[in-house]
Amino acid sequence: MSKISISSSILESKERKGIGIIPFLTSGYPSINESEEIVKALIEEDLASAVEIGIPFSDPIAEGKTIQKSSSVALENGVDIKTTLDSIERINSFKEHNVPIITMGYYNPILKMGLKNFFSASSSVGVRGVIVADVPNDELHKIQKIANDYNIDTIPLVPLNSSEERMTHACEMGQGFIYCVSVLGVTGTRESLSKNVEEKVVAVKEKTNLPVAVGFGISKPNHISELKKFADGAVIGSAIIDVIKESKKDDSVTKVIDFISKLSK
Repeated sequence: MSKISISSSILESKERKGIGIIPFLTSGYPSINESEEIVKALIEEDLASAVEIGIPFSDPIAEGKTIQKSSSVALENGVDIKTTLDSIERINSFKEHNVPIITMGYYNPILKMGLKNFFSASSSVGVRGVIVADVPNDELHKIQKIANDYNIDTIPLVPLNSSEERMTHACEMGQGFIYCVSVLGVTGTRESLSKNVEEKVVAVKEKTNLPVAVGFGISKPNHISELKKFADGAVIGSAIIDVIKESKKDDSVTKVIDFISKLSK
């Protein structure tokens, strides 16, 4: 289980490798066992500064078709918050490691479970941070009080078109890292990064000492080499799900490791 903070882990990778890579996987996709094995392999191969594990949800509004599909497959596999946390417990107990695990989910299932129950259960399996994709940062502020009782960071999203005021607020209340969304729209792989990403990251960095990571659409080695110039971290999601989808049975672990190795080099 990770003892290092999310911020320290990303900044340490930035110093050592030029950028921190934060892979995203949907819990239970393509199966519970395979998604666990992929995370374990990423940890073993030293390819992740942190790992984001998506809690499947029936209406993931921030996601494009790729992650939506992985979410519906995971739901068919019977995956929910409890299954996801059980899975994280197994990942965190398979060996001593320093890779913080972050959950990414939607507010409805968390609310249904109860905030205290959710954060207490998350803390007990070693979750270090949480991203709630459909909660604005003003509301996240209220959730943060409970999360912090359980030593869990709440990570804010900063969209490309966020106002100065909202960006400042996200930086003031942010924990773990500031997540800059690189596109106007949903997740999914893209050919090139938006021209405004660097400008946004630089503006955010003026307002916080936390690492700043960029996500949504990061899928190519040239994206990573570009991001190394101005960002601390890169979140890779849909591209990993695509690799898993195109893998043959029992081949997904090797394929994802190969993909992330090439991407980060």
